[in-house]
This record gives sequence, C-alpha cells and structure tokens, in this order.
Amino acid sequence: MLDHILRSMTLGMVIVGMTAIYVALHTNNRRLGADIFLRYSDRVSDLRRRLPVAAFLERGAAGDIELTADEQRAVHEIIHSIFELYELKVHGFFPSAIWTIREPDIERLLSLPAFQQEPAGFEGRYARHPHLTAWLDKIRVSKP
Repeated sequence: MLDHILRSMTLGMVIVGMTAIYVALHTNNRRLGADIFLRYSDRVSDLRRRLPVAAFLERGAAGDIELTADEQRAVHEIIHSIFELYELKVHGFFPSAIWTIREPDIERLLSLPAFQQEPAGFEGRYARHPHLTAWLDKIRVSKP
C-alpha cells in the first residue's frame, strides 16, 4: 500500500515537473518572440525618423519623391528590416498574433510612393522568398 502511494506521488511529481517545464518554455518562447518583434519595430521606427515628412505623404506618383542618398539608404534598410521580420514570422520565430498588430501599418508604409519606387531594385534579391514576394504583390495590387 505504501509502495502504491509513493509511486503515485512520484508520478504526480513527474507530471507537475513536466507541466512546469512546458509552461516555462512556452512563456519563454512567447517572450522571446515579442522581444524580437519589438526590437525590429524599434529599428524600423528609428529609420523612419531619418526620412522627410514628404516620404510619408500618400500623394503623387512613386517617381515624384526626391530622396537624398542617406534617405534612400534608410528606405532600403526599412524594406530589408521588414523582409527579415516577415521571414521570422513565416518561419515561426514569433506568433502570428504579434505580427497582426503591426501588419496594417507595415502594409501602409510599403504602399507609400517613396517605398513603391524602391522595391523594383529588390525583386531579384527576394526572388527566392515566395512568401514575401506574394505578400509584396498583394500590397501593390491592393494599393488604392
């Protein structure tokens, strides 16, 4: 009888221990995913501050915006940061629910004329990433 009680207690302790490890890993993965996302968001926000206000106006055609070399580089870095962030989402490094928080803002940003004039040069670089290419095409098509 005592043997059964000890086995039951041992089994219960193993189950509680496994549950605690699972919860800790799950919480850590969510926290890590959120941290990755926030760091990329901060990076994109810092780069956006380097651009002139005219880059964020939705008026005009894509070729109408004159950007300095530094501003153009900031646009390229923003696009590449969004690419990296998107690939991290596709490969499950952070939950899709986190992505949905900023996706509309990212899509609006990429649909602005200052950003639409740049992706043509990136198409060759990102051709091996079909998920990203399909998403960028969707943004171009849905642009008003």
